[in-house]
Amino acid sequence: MPSQTFTHQAKTTASVDEVWAALDQPRTWEAIGGVDRIVDPRIDDQGRLIGFSFETIAAGRRYVGEATPDERVEGETMAWAIRNQEVRGITRVDLERGEEGTAITVTLQVESAGLLSSMFFPVIATAIGHGLPRSVDAFAASLAA
Repeated sequence: MPSQTFTHQAKTTASVDEVWAALDQPRTWEAIGGVDRIVDPRIDDQGRLIGFSFETIAAGRRYVGEATPDERVEGETMAWAIRNQEVRGITRVDLERGEEGTAITVTLQVESAGLLSSMFFPVIATAIGHGLPRSVDAFAASLAA
């Protein structure tokens, strides 16, 4: 099945703790790429985001998907396994503490989930690739405000 990986890094004056707190907010994931709307966020009793359903619009079509935890290292890495009827992959955010704030690196690994989606994958991948830098930069800027 076709696959592709996209990465973009942005810097913010916000602290790692401030960025990490934002990553536990469902609305944040609507701004990071690949997700247009969070439908059913799940939060544990400690206030941590532990999964969500989402909607994505790609190539004029609406897709409903699920995000489940893939990796979580407090203050460093949060990654979700994502899946809908056409695409599956990993959305990963890595944080690095700097002298003047935080570097935020977002990596999206996506692959076609079936034969039919293989035909549309180039269109989906192009949309993701073009949108990621803008999304990550806007997220970083929103934290510094």
